[in-house]
Formats: sequence, structure tokens, C-alpha cells
Amino acid sequence: YQSKDFMKIDLYFSYRSPYSFLILPRMIELKEKYEIDINFKVVYPLAIRKPEFFSKKGLPYFLALSIDAKKKAKRLGMSFTTRLKPDPIVQNVLTGKIATNQPYIFDICHLGQMAQIKGVGIEFAFEVSSLIFGGVENWNSDENLSSASKKVGLDLNQLRESVDVHEEEIIGQIKQNQVDQLNAGHHGVPLTVIGDKYFFGQDQFDKIMETLKENGLKER
Repeated sequence: YQSKDFMKIDLYFSYRSPYSFLILPRMIELKEKYEIDINFKVVYPLAIRKPEFFSKKGLPYFLALSIDAKKKAKRLGMSFTTRLKPDPIVQNVLTGKIATNQPYIFDICHLGQMAQIKGVGIEFAFEVSSLIFGGVENWNSDENLSSASKKVGLDLNQLRESVDVHEEEIIGQIKQNQVDQLNAGHHGVPLTVIGDKYFFGQDQFDKIMETLKENGLKER
């Protein structure tokens, strides 16, 4: 199915980033149409990696982000809301303060990394992000995650068992992704890396395509 001649790129992704979600359909289409291998790299959200980033960011920041992301989703024709039920990160949007107890994010990141190990990381991320940013109530319930898993050929119970067995390894891989991301030149997501060039943001997709085509990207 994949030849060693496939072009390779890295895509850094966070399960809390609306912009990470917005780039996924185009990335999946790219993967399906062209001879390209997308190394999908899950990172913990900035709220976990750099909680101090939010220390002076309150409601105006989140409102601006929400308005911008909605506008971009509309332009892309994607179903989208910033009213997340629940938000993958427990955080006070008035003060920006991140809660000490985070019941959702590690679970979903670790399931996502295991899906990547099983070869469907980007597809699983799209299904789960469609629930999160589609405003689905209790997106994190077993019923919803089970349905998302099935769509990419996985069984949620087996996925959880694999995570339980390999959790330390998974945490190590995600932390390594974060080191690789910084070494590539940026801490933000989505971050696409092609050779020694990086492209930060979902709105860089046209430039990403241009660069890939300049490098000889071939259709399947």
C-alpha cells in the first residue's frame, strides 16, 4: 500500500485546538489522493504544556478565538461550535486558570496516540474532534467514543486495554513529539513540517500544498 518513495511530512496535533480540527479533512484528503506519508504527532494541549501561557488571558481572548475559529469553519463548510460539552481542558475562561484536576485530556490523547500506533491516528482524531467541536453532549462517553472508534476500524475496549498496557510508552512518545515540535521551530498547532520548513496554522494549507508540489508530490 505504501512505497518507500512516498513523500513524508509531520503533522503536530492537539485534541483541544479548534484549528487542529479544521485542517484535518484537507490532510486526510491529501493522504488519500497523493503518495504521501503523514506522520501524525499528538501533543498535549498548550494548557498542559505551558499553563502560564493562559495566565493573563481571560474572556476577551477566548471570545476572539471563538469568533475567529467559527468564521474559518464556516468558510470551510465544517460543522463547528466552541461550546464544548465537556471542554477537553478544565479551565476558568474568565481568568484563564487551568484546573489541577484534568479528567478528560490525558485519556483522549492516549487513546489517540494508540490509534496512531495502530495506523489510524489522523482518522481517529477527525472522528473524535468532530464530536468535540460538533458540540456533541458527552463526546467522551463510551458510547460516543466507541462509535468514533468503529468508524476507523477499532474497538474501544481493545484500544483502552492497549493504552493500559502501554501507557508509559505512550506518554513517552507524546513527550518526544513535543520535543520534536519545538526542534522543528514552533510550539503551536496545527504545525506541519516538510523537511526543514514548518507551517503553523490551518490557514497555511495552500502553502503546504505548493511546497509539496514543488518537491514533486505525485497523485496516487
